[in-house]
Amino acid sequence: MPKIIREQLEEVERDITLYNEFAEAEKARFKLECFLWTAEERIEWQETQRSIAEYLTELHDKRMALLDELEE
Repeated sequence: MPKIIREQLEEVERDITLYNEFAEAEKARFKLECFLWTAEERIEWQETQRSIAEYLTELHDKRMALLDELEE
């Protein structure tokens, strides 16, 4: 059982890393291109950032739950 939990934890941590990298790349893109964007594109970008943040929160919660399971 701990092996399965550890594998799930590794997967969650990979996802967290990937989403953090993507979010950082998007923030850099925003800094470079935002002056060219329409209001709709900026709103869409903000919605995407909010979705990423929500998903990262879910992943962090899942990570904490898996760590708790490993400690048991």
